[in-house]
Amino acid sequence: MRNREVYLFEDETMGVAATRIVNLDFSNPVVALDFHCRGKRTDEDQAQKQYLMSEGVTKIAIVDGSDVLFSMDMREAMGLQRYANNEVPKMLIDVVTNGMQDAHVKIRFGRDDSDQEWMLDPRKFVNPQVKITYNMPVGALGYVAGQQTMTLKATVCENAISDPVGFLMSKHIYQWAKGTTGDETIDMPRDFLYRLLMLRVYDGVFSTHSEFSRWKLSCDIDRFVPFEIAGDDLGFKERERYGLGSQVSGSMGDAPRQNWIWHPFGLSQGMAMFGCGSGLGLYNRGSSPWRNLPSLPNDASIENNRYTEWNCFGYEFNNCLPYPFGNLVDAQEFFDPTSYKSVRLMITQANHGDGLDSGVVLQQVRPY
Repeated sequence: MRNREVYLFEDETMGVAATRIVNLDFSNPVVALDFHCRGKRTDEDQAQKQYLMSEGVTKIAIVDGSDVLFSMDMREAMGLQRYANNEVPKMLIDVVTNGMQDAHVKIRFGRDDSDQEWMLDPRKFVNPQVKITYNMPVGALGYVAGQQTMTLKATVCENAISDPVGFLMSKHIYQWAKGTTGDETIDMPRDFLYRLLMLRVYDGVFSTHSEFSRWKLSCDIDRFVPFEIAGDDLGFKERERYGLGSQVSGSMGDAPRQNWIWHPFGLSQGMAMFGCGSGLGLYNRGSSPWRNLPSLPNDASIENNRYTEWNCFGYEFNNCLPYPFGNLVDAQEFFDPTSYKSVRLMITQANHGDGLDSGVVLQQVRPY
């Protein structure tokens, strides 16, 4: 086999809000798609939640008419790359006036770039298209008009040994406003093998695993239960399997010697400041998802809007938490729902954030 990379569009200027549509009219199977967006911030406000590039891409979809082959927002897609492929998506967080932000995600249709068994074959569909929907506000707390760009690149397999037998189909399948008690019951699809299940909750004040106290997958009203696990234990499994993540984040020092430091982790493990006007370094242990307010020393070098850079550490990337079905390389270990009359996911909501935007993503193996 031989892979080649093809730009579907490159450094294309983004408007404020639009949906970009491009055809996947290749005669060879597609191994993966790479999407990258970049923008320049207008300003920063220490008291407000900063708008990151990945938040502005509200949907990445691959469709063939009404047949949905992939669909989720960019933050979910980046979380899926982290947990389905054990890769860390590239992200630049620079929350300052005229600071550059970017976000990158790789959408794989197989286990890796050399997987010839699972690839997206456009020849199996009528008119496969990629649709990217975004909303990038300009002005205060947003971006400089006309400074946002995006790039989409495909990795295509030439001279494959044989035609692929299927591909990894990944979708956002359910969304709700989280409560503080009771179970959220979700009817799950029963068509194809489950490879990975992922839950996410946005903009909470507690870690992702603590927002949901128990996960349970039930078949035919508990005739068979593939898994039932406490939220804390699932958090432990994520830390053991995927390890500690890190992200560099830039911010401005405020007059009272405080910085809101923005990061992509649902469970923060602290941060170290390694860049400052005086070369000062310190470590702060934090616990808040997506941002921290560290305790800074009484040092005038951080006052008066001095730029600082931080290395942030944490787990639960993009506020997502996965449940992998066995060894993600071996399809024999995946869960097969096809023989059951009903499959339900029951999420017990913990007494923390109320009304939070929560969702479920499912990755399956879809045969041709």
